[in-house]
Amino acid sequence: MNKKIFIFTTATIFIFPSFLFAGEGKGQEAKEFHQQQKEERKTFKEQQKQENKDFRQSLEDTTGKEKGEAIKGNKETQKSENKEFQQTQHEENKAFLEERLTKNKKLTDEQKQDLINTFESEYQENVSYRESQQEENVAFFESIANDSSLTQQQKKETIKNHFKQQRDENKTQRQEQKEERKENR
Repeated sequence: MNKKIFIFTTATIFIFPSFLFAGEGKGQEAKEFHQQQKEERKTFKEQQKQENKDFRQSLEDTTGKEKGEAIKGNKETQKSENKEFQQTQHEENKAFLEERLTKNKKLTDEQKQDLINTFESEYQENVSYRESQQEENVAFFESIANDSSLTQQQKKETIKNHFKQQRDENKTQRQEQKEERKENR
């Protein structure tokens, strides 16, 4: 019975945070917090997009191996910036969750800690998943770049198909996490 309550509460926190912390203005506070994070992600992506554009323009006079090394270095820099940004957002989310749980008098300390642990383990699972995808992408792009039998158009089509497949895998992974949460209710 306690497990069912815990699982239901976990699902509620992740899916409908305003239900768990119902009260005057608390649902709105959660909504505003998540909207702010969404805006931060959007701004971050736009900033990286502009940096990429500027970077590509700066490479117009560069060719060959030097250009390849510069691109590789830029990708590594962005990968590190992305990890740092995602970690920061995770820490903000975790602090927000902990603050909200501290205010909740209906849950026991054990239930609160279980929620935090579940939140953390899902995050670590997602980090691991992203890292494996990144490694897969690096290997894929190296194989495409080194395949002289493909035309430029074939390479573009292969890359397009790769990312479509990856989007489908991402969707499946998110759906599986959702199903796991439902099963644990």
